[in-house]
Amino acid sequence: MRIFNGILITLCAVILFTYCQQSHAFKFAVLSDTHISGDGSAARDLQAAVNDINTLSDIDFVVVSGDITEVDMGDNLKIAKTILDNLTIPYSIIPGNHDTKWTASGGNNFFSLWGDDKFHFQHEGYHFIGFHQGPEMRMADGFIAPQDLRWVDSVLTSLKNDRAPIIYITHYGIDKGLANYRSLLKTIQGYNNKLVIHGHGHRNRLSDYNGLPGVMCRSTLGGSSEPGGYNIVTIQSDSIYFAERVTGVSTKEPWGALSLKQKNTISVDTTNINNSINKTYPQIDTSWTFDTGNLIAASPVVAKEKVFLGDASGTFYALDQSNGKPLWHYDVDKRIYATAAYAQNRVVFSAVDSTIYCLNADNGRLLWSFTTDGPNVAVPTIDQGTVYIGGSDSTFRAIDLHNGELQWAFTDISAFIESKPLIYQGKVVVTAWDESVYAFDKEDGSLQWQWKEGRAGKLYSPAACWPVAADGKIFIVAPDRVMTAIDAETGNTVWRSDQFMVRESIGISEDAQTIYARCMRDTLIAVSAEGRQYELNYARHLDFGYDLAPSMVVEEEGTIFFPTMKGLIYALNANNGTLIWKHKIENNLIHTLAPLDKNRVIFANLNGKVGLIGKQ
Repeated sequence: MRIFNGILITLCAVILFTYCQQSHAFKFAVLSDTHISGDGSAARDLQAAVNDINTLSDIDFVVVSGDITEVDMGDNLKIAKTILDNLTIPYSIIPGNHDTKWTASGGNNFFSLWGDDKFHFQHEGYHFIGFHQGPEMRMADGFIAPQDLRWVDSVLTSLKNDRAPIIYITHYGIDKGLANYRSLLKTIQGYNNKLVIHGHGHRNRLSDYNGLPGVMCRSTLGGSSEPGGYNIVTIQSDSIYFAERVTGVSTKEPWGALSLKQKNTISVDTTNINNSINKTYPQIDTSWTFDTGNLIAASPVVAKEKVFLGDASGTFYALDQSNGKPLWHYDVDKRIYATAAYAQNRVVFSAVDSTIYCLNADNGRLLWSFTTDGPNVAVPTIDQGTVYIGGSDSTFRAIDLHNGELQWAFTDISAFIESKPLIYQGKVVVTAWDESVYAFDKEDGSLQWQWKEGRAGKLYSPAACWPVAADGKIFIVAPDRVMTAIDAETGNTVWRSDQFMVRESIGISEDAQTIYARCMRDTLIAVSAEGRQYELNYARHLDFGYDLAPSMVVEEEGTIFFPTMKGLIYALNANNGTLIWKHKIENNLIHTLAPLDKNRVIFANLNGKVGLIGKQ
């Protein structure tokens, strides 16, 4: 009898355990890569998905894994939120690279609409942690900002005594397409990690990220004659299943399944930096480094033996050029993404808080501020006591450097401006995200011409390029992979060349006779600035790999300097392009360099580091 009772008790326990396990079964939906661009087909696809989810009574919640918009311009994010808010169940959302790179608001719109760009919640014993991976404002590999990586670490630290399983929601996968993927893997190592769900690739796929299972989910976008779709995820017992739902039609059989029972051990070399190349040039070293602790999207500006720049925390710094120690700092309410400008002992910068600031360069005291009608991500130029700067409010302005009063404004630009204006032959020339190059009269702001002869489409705009000029011509490069020379007087195209795959990185020689461009793969070219025909002076294969960074090329005392999105700095002989030295900093984008002389440059990178490097 005792044996029978023991068996009965065991059987009941098994049944109870099975029942409890089954009671934790649940479903959720994954929407990804919605790419809203106005009230077009993408918005209709998203609305159809939301309507469809609302008919399904067994879905507990929705996660949205980035690329909400094609570009964060106009009302695109508002349209997406209006549609998503029609869901009758909770949803959590993160931005993708299209929302963080091509953003007129510097990400401000996303925060205003959803309150945060990351999330953490618990459901039926599972932790869901969602965060974006940029890149913020600069074209490059994905990159988790240092402050966001600290947030992930803080969430996980709070769970150190909680062995509940963790599911991550990101936009990129956790591989080499994410510049600091090793840092992320190191951060999450040792926790009860089950998988990462992400988008970006627009299709369904299972992956392995150094021992962490990854699941890419399809885009909600449909074809011209096909409905869109999304994924329904089922967690049942010790497994997770992924099934594609054809919007408004049916749910297919699961295309992917993973065990939630197994322990996932992350195995990766977490040293992060392969700087073996530095041994080849031992004469090159870093004199000092200052770590802001927050993402930097701006290039350093050097003046009066100080280094000026701001970071994503909203702190603007003046550092001692000789040792990198902070001399003063000034805090604003929101992020600073744009490079500053210096003149007449004043430093001017713009911020996402819809303000342009002018500070005393000696002590950081506020001299004046100018409020705009939208967030600012644009670089100013100062010329003869006037600040020239674009905005995200369809306006380009000239502001008096001494008192902050508006001198003139042009208010008919159809997209935001982030680039640095060029002063040339009495004109102010600037690029914008409406496919255009604008030239204004320097004195009164009247439009002299508007060039718009590149490839159609906002993403092909020459907007991240800082134009240069020589011999009566304006030179630009753009994501359509074409270099263009424009007549400075008329705005007519002089020539266009696609001989090399250029993108957004351009520069000019000190004698204004040569135009430089760093290409998208391994090559720097030098083109004659003279004449009416494209003429290549030289092209140098430099083995830096595939590169998208919108960091400009600069020349100082006969040495060409340029950085890459993989953390390399190059120094070349300007006469023939031969390599003098190269040096690895980290595995992330370095912004336009600020040379001190032919041997030394100040650098800043996405990881919040500023430093002095060169021949010591």
